[in-house]
Order: sequence, then C-alpha cells, then structure tokens
Amino acid sequence: MRQRFEKMLYLSGSILFQILLIGLVINLAGCVAGIKPVAVKSGSMEPAVKTGSICWVNFKADKSKLGTGDIVAFERGDGQLVLHRIVRCTKKGFITKGDANETQDIGVVRWDQIKGKQLFGLPYIGFLFLRTEKQMAVSLLIGSLILFSLFVIQNQFKRRI
Repeated sequence: MRQRFEKMLYLSGSILFQILLIGLVINLAGCVAGIKPVAVKSGSMEPAVKTGSICWVNFKADKSKLGTGDIVAFERGDGQLVLHRIVRCTKKGFITKGDANETQDIGVVRWDQIKGKQLFGLPYIGFLFLRTEKQMAVSLLIGSLILFSLFVIQNQFKRRI
C-alpha cells in the first residue's frame, strides 16, 4: 500500500514538474518570437478579459492588419500599457474602448502607440504577477524552492522504486 502511494506521489510530482517545465520553455520561445505575457490590472475589458488575467500579446503583430474588434495593447501618454478593443479605424490611428466602459477612450491611439495584438488569455493567473517587486521576489523564491523540492523528492522516490 505504501509503495503504491509513493509511486502515485512520484508520478504526480513528475507530471507537475514536466508541465511547469514545458510551460516555461513555451513562454521563453514565445518571448523570442515577440509574444509576451501581460497581466491585466483593471476590469475595463470585462467580461471578455477578466481582472487578474494574463494575456499573451504578439508584440510583432502586423499593425496594418489590425481592425475593428481586435484587442490591442497600446501605450498611453503616461507610459502605461493598456489592453482595449479597437472600435473604429481612422487615418490617424484607432479609436479604442474597454468593453466594460460606457464611453470610448479619449483621443486617437496613434499607430506608434500600438505595441501588439492580444492572442489569448487565461483568467486570474495574472494575479500572481500583480505584486510589488518585493512580493514578486518572494514569490519567485518560494516557487523556485517548491520546484527544487519537487525535483529532490522525485529523485528520492525514483531511487526507492
């Protein structure tokens, strides 16, 4: 019975480790290709994009192919990155609006302000990244310790089995 439990624990730890490793490799490959994760801080795009979501944005997207209905990341005048939907295209740029907002964004988003197009998102995962630098450092340290512990435990069980 105990050996069966240890095998199950080993297998589940191994699967979790593999999933995390694959996710890391895919994310790194995406970053090289210009696809980067962006954490969503507000509810202006609810219900399509939930607060605390993490969205992968193609920062190398062809801006000439953007159109009405696309969700884009753009940089406001204050340097903040915003994720909103294009509601109209003009010669000067785009009119954007958050889905949950009553009114359109003020002013035209110029072509040079557009940073990329949203590809997909996962709800609530972004809450892990919406932290201060100190909280993020602690989270990364704890996450690294958990991964290292899983690796050590996996090797210990591997020797027994």
